[in-house]
Amino acid sequence: MKKGIIAFGFILAFLATSAQTDTTEINVEVEAKNGDSSVFKWGNSKVIVISSDKEDKDNDKKKSKDRWNHFAGIDLGINGFLSPSNSVDLQKEGEFMDLNYAKSISVAINFMEYYIPLWQEKIGFSTGLGFEFNSYDLDRDYTVFSDKDSTFGITDGTKNLEKNKFKSTMLNLPLMLETNIGRTAKNSFHLAIGGMASYRVGSKTKQIFSRNGEDYKVKNRTDFNMNPFRFSAVARIGYGDFTLFAAYSLTPIFEKDKGPELYPFTVGISLVSF
Repeated sequence: MKKGIIAFGFILAFLATSAQTDTTEINVEVEAKNGDSSVFKWGNSKVIVISSDKEDKDNDKKKSKDRWNHFAGIDLGINGFLSPSNSVDLQKEGEFMDLNYAKSISVAINFMEYYIPLWQEKIGFSTGLGFEFNSYDLDRDYTVFSDKDSTFGITDGTKNLEKNKFKSTMLNLPLMLETNIGRTAKNSFHLAIGGMASYRVGSKTKQIFSRNGEDYKVKNRTDFNMNPFRFSAVARIGYGDFTLFAAYSLTPIFEKDKGPELYPFTVGISLVSF
């Protein structure tokens, strides 16, 4: 394609030069086109332009084999907690963190991805960076408090709770072994398994409630004795640009002996790929 454009530009330049030196009318017309070449009739002469699209075809072929990003993008998931026995029943000590799963949402904005190929796009390591915004909708009428030694829940019968949220923001750094099986990215099955290190950027609670006819909105920003770092097992699986993911924290959400032993997990779908 590039060679064809250059050749055609050369013809135009030549015609312009001729027009300056000769006022005779010149007719240029396409006489025939065969495959990758075109024949132009110019006066009593013929000009054959050979246009090669091989370079473009090679680029298109290469692009068709390129790997699509499977981490960079926007993820939407459902949050939850598991007890040490891998049950969603959090027992008495953790009941103040019982969740309404329908409203416990995770949104991740994975703004960076880097792929380290071991065998072209078929097998390699993928890593990146992303922010994860977790909202845990507390199902019971507890207010989460913490001091330097513990995190606990307190009930208050004077509050008529409308909203009761526990929130955290994490910075994520994954490292996953990835495989892509298929001739093109569009028709490729992909699987990535590995780990993810996370740093807690912030945490807070948010309550909306009424008391004695008055409406209140209260936010409490503190660390709640959360572990500053989290290490998770992660997996992403899909076809083409469709991806499902799951993450299970190997680190409890609260520091040891400073809160109930709860392990966060998230399952969801990738909405947008960057």
